[in-house]
Formats: sequence, structure tokens, C-alpha cells
Amino acid sequence: MEVHNPWGVIAGVVVLVVALFSAYMSYTYYRKFDTPLSKRLAKMALISSVSAIIGALGAMIVSYTETGMWWIMAVFFTVSYLTITVAVSIYLRLFYRSISGTVPDAIHEDAKPGEAAPYEAGLEEVLPRGGFTVQPQDAPKLKPLCRLAKGAIYVGRNRKPQMCPRFDKVIWISRIKAPNSVDPSKLHVLQESVIRFVSERGGGVIVILEGIEHLVIYNDFRSVIKFLTSLKDYMILTGSSLFVMVEEGTFESTETSILRREFPPIDLDEVLSKTEEIALFGALPRNIAENEKTADGDSEPSRASQ
Repeated sequence: MEVHNPWGVIAGVVVLVVALFSAYMSYTYYRKFDTPLSKRLAKMALISSVSAIIGALGAMIVSYTETGMWWIMAVFFTVSYLTITVAVSIYLRLFYRSISGTVPDAIHEDAKPGEAAPYEAGLEEVLPRGGFTVQPQDAPKLKPLCRLAKGAIYVGRNRKPQMCPRFDKVIWISRIKAPNSVDPSKLHVLQESVIRFVSERGGGVIVILEGIEHLVIYNDFRSVIKFLTSLKDYMILTGSSLFVMVEEGTFESTETSILRREFPPIDLDEVLSKTEEIALFGALPRNIAENEKTADGDSEPSRASQ
């Protein structure tokens, strides 16, 4: 059978090979990423690649047979182009915000009753300061924050917690004497252990506390709240995060209200988006400022010599 447009077939094959490779890479990264912005960009790249694959197949069919299937190329190449253009635009917008200094240097809102305290740290600190409550089903979303933290410590009933890829320290709440175990009735020991770890790491630490109901069994609720608020205050001072795992219905409405007032629920999806933006682009304004400072320092001796 005669090929009506051999160059069109060759072009279609080239685009197909490139698009297949791009689709494979995009899907691989989509599976690896666990933060919203990265997954979004990988997903858009995957959609663009798949559309290009279909468009390339359409180009090969039309070039080989001269059938009236040109609309396949028109539709899917257009979708591919628009999708990748939007993805690049998102990236450029973030890049521009970083250079212009409008990247948020903190994850915070103005302090309001029942909300977390403001985060007024530098660009290098990407964790939300203070204490927050988290639903157990949202625990997997903490993994990206664990990777960005200077250290991760777990306090709870699980000897092999899975919230973070790796914990630098695990404190097992138990009355049994064992390595790294602390009696649940000794809140001051728990507090000292956590504060010491955060201090040694220089702040920027993520603390995950699970099993607050177990602490209440051996202490009254008021004492547990005092213990938690003391830790929260230290987190604020050191640019660290305390996440208290609490399931709905664990406490009575009054106790839940008190807990939520000191430890408001946190939208981890929003935090991850802002955190990733800071982690990806937050260093740029700082580096630019350092370069400008160095340039000014170099120019001063020159002016003095003149």
C-alpha cells in the first residue's frame, strides 16, 4: 500500500516516541510526588503527553491513508499545547513571585480567637508554627512536611509509627519500662524530652503526638491541656509544628471546644501547597539579596580607592 505522505508519517513517529517518553516520566513523577503543586504539574504534563500521543497517531493515520481524520490532530494537539502552556504559566507565575519577593515567607493568618498564632519566620522556615489538631485519616499528608523539617519526633502509643518516612526520635507512652518509653503520668518528662529534642535541632521540627486520650486516663484533662499548650508555645518560639492526632468524638463537646481553641484544625492541603511554594522558590529572593549585598560590598572598596 502506497504511503501518501511519508514525511508526515516520520514526523508522527518522532512526536509519538517523544510523547510516550514524556508520558512515562510524567506518570512516574506523579506517582512519586505527594504534594499538591508537584502532583498538579505532573498531572498536567501527563495530560499533555497523552493528548500528543493521540494527535501523533492521528497524524500517522492521515499521512498514511489520507483519510478525513485531520480533526484528531487538530483537537488533541491543541489540547496538548494548551495544557502544557497552562503548566508553564503556573511555574512562571511562582517564579516571578519569588523574584519579586511576594512568595509568602510564612504560613499564617492574622491571629484571631481560636486560630493559630502568626508565623513570622524567615524564608528558610517552611513549617507552620504552633500546635494543631489533625484527623487520623489525614496523617499520610504529614509525610511531605516531615521531609522538609529539620527533625521529626513521635510521641504516642505506636512503637513503629508510619506518619513520617522516618522519625529521628520515638517516645513510647507506656507504663512498662523499656527503651525510649515514658510513663503517661509523667507529663513533665514528656515535655522535657520533646523540648530537648527541638532545642538540639535548632527548631524547625515536626512533633506528632498520638494517643492524647491515653494521657487523659492517667492525668486530668486540665493537666494535659497545660502540657500541650506549653509545648505549643515552645513550637511558636522555635518555628516548629506540633500536630495532635484526635479523632472526632474522642472527648465531650466542652473538652473538644477547649482543645480546638488552643489547637485549631489545620487544612493540610493548603499548608502543603504554601509549604511547597516556599521550599521551591523561597531561597531565590534570599540568594538575590545576598548577591546584591556582596556586590555592594565589592563596590565600596572600589569607590574608596578612587
